[in-house]
Amino acid sequence: MLFRTLLAVGVALVALMAGCGGEPEPPAPVYSGIVAAAEFVAGEQPNRFPFGLADKNGAFLEGAEVSVRFFELDGEDSRFHAEAPAVWREVEGVTPHIHDDGELHLHLDYTGLYVVDAVTFPSPGIWGAEFVVEGGTLTKGTAFQVQAEASAPTVGEAAPRTENLTIHDAPFAEISTRPVEGDALHNVSVAEAIDTGEPFVVFFASPRFCVSALCGPVTDTLERVHKESGGTVEVIHIEPWDLDAARNEGRLTPSAEMAEWGLPSEPWTFVVDGGGRISARYEGLVTAEEVLGAVRAAGAG
Repeated sequence: MLFRTLLAVGVALVALMAGCGGEPEPPAPVYSGIVAAAEFVAGEQPNRFPFGLADKNGAFLEGAEVSVRFFELDGEDSRFHAEAPAVWREVEGVTPHIHDDGELHLHLDYTGLYVVDAVTFPSPGIWGAEFVVEGGTLTKGTAFQVQAEASAPTVGEAAPRTENLTIHDAPFAEISTRPVEGDALHNVSVAEAIDTGEPFVVFFASPRFCVSALCGPVTDTLERVHKESGGTVEVIHIEPWDLDAARNEGRLTPSAEMAEWGLPSEPWTFVVDGGGRISARYEGLVTAEEVLGAVRAAGAG
């Protein structure tokens, strides 16, 4: 009886507020997890887990304190595996482009992503992630696949001795789709960099023919890595698609270099240590902080 009385009073108050011009507060937005990588591998090697949180209108939740709970899914059943904190990392992209007036303009685009730096998945299959945001922000989880074996080179493997073209072999426009006249990212081949015995960075991205829409920010970020190192860290850019086919036929077919590295997507970034082995790898967006930290670790090792 008491419950019915309270319910009736509550309904009456809501009606009174509506009659006085009051409006109920809009519902809080619900953010869905968007995983920003496709290749996760089962086993003891840690996986980097990048993601974003966006509501139904496409607005992103930025800079929040978030942790991720991972579950192994088996039909309708799920088994909790681990919970790990995520770090918000901002990516600053400087993307030059030509306006209709023919002038070259530089626009600053600020984006970011959450990253769980290292998580292992004991077995391949379908896994789930739940996102816990401090403050009680509502979120929806997501599912993703964990593979039994990697396509791209993994940490500890020898980097392919790629003989990619440099500015000493061909004009800049033939080896890069960046809308600039030149940069410092095409000075040496991967094979030449390996022979120096120093850590370096190689990344695969196509600013013009990018499928993921992440290549421009990644290219800008990796150029910043080269500049912030004072030019001491060699950073090598390789186009993932065959540029002749892309420009002349409108087809995106993997370049010989992309096939040699076994890459299933773009962009990809690798840090190679002084011994010519992969010491870090990043699919999709990556920050200068992450790459420079990995280069320092490779040099210290």
